Amino acid sequence: MYKKTATAIVSLLATSTSAALSKPPLHPNLDYLQQGLLDNLHPTHSTWDVWGAGWIPQDCKTMTQNAGLNPLDVETYNVHYDDCSTAWVMCRHKSSPDPLINMIDLFGRLPVHTRQYVRHMIALPDPAGGHAYNSNGNIALFNRIDGDLTVFIHESGHSLDLLGAYADKPLSSSANWLNNYNQDTAVPDPYAQTNQVENVAQNTVVDSYNLNVPGLFAGVEPGWQQIFHQFATVQTEQRNAGDLLVPGGGEEEERDVVGTEAECGVAE
Repeated sequence: MYKKTATAIVSLLATSTSAALSKPPLHPNLDYLQQGLLDNLHPTHSTWDVWGAGWIPQDCKTMTQNAGLNPLDVETYNVHYDDCSTAWVMCRHKSSPDPLINMIDLFGRLPVHTRQYVRHMIALPDPAGGHAYNSNGNIALFNRIDGDLTVFIHESGHSLDLLGAYADKPLSSSANWLNNYNQDTAVPDPYAQTNQVENVAQNTVVDSYNLNVPGLFAGVEPGWQQIFHQFATVQTEQRNAGDLLVPGGGEEEERDVVGTEAECGVAE
């Protein structure tokens, strides 16, 4: 089972949102939401083509070098989903144990309005184990994700929170969020206790389940009221921003929010 041992957002962490949270976890993890999300967030049809050898987006190059790996070992792809006229650029290190199609499939299950806040994705190997992080809208995935859609929702949730998707910018440090957090008695899981940035991302997973799976979150979690104000705040924010966490309403969307054009250069 994939363990989210190091999911994190690298940039835009304010001091007020980096403190550990004292509220107890509602559940040991969010793995129990996995199957319902996979069953109800369906893949988006896609095609892809590979870049020429030696070419890589600057963000992918930086994340590869930060991992101590050679950018020349990375292949870059344009991934065209049917619901968006602009391709996403995805990168994959040749030694990554995760096949390209896994990243394409899982990312394509996210609603297009969520995907538009993600710049690039990269799959990298790491002998230490599976983990992921989001750096300024770029998502790095290490080792096998093993069909874990919650990782993609969590990391994309960082983009929604920190890159201006919501009226409260960033949501995780807003008075609205903190006021609603203070009305609850728990957080979703131990990882949500890390800080408010991770708490918003985990509540994004919860709200994605609540919005897209029949029976709602209450159908699988008897203690749902203990975190109600938190995931309901995410739900209100995403609805006011255009139902970002719900499929549909996005035919031929244009990615005009972040990074519609790849910043390219020859890998050195």
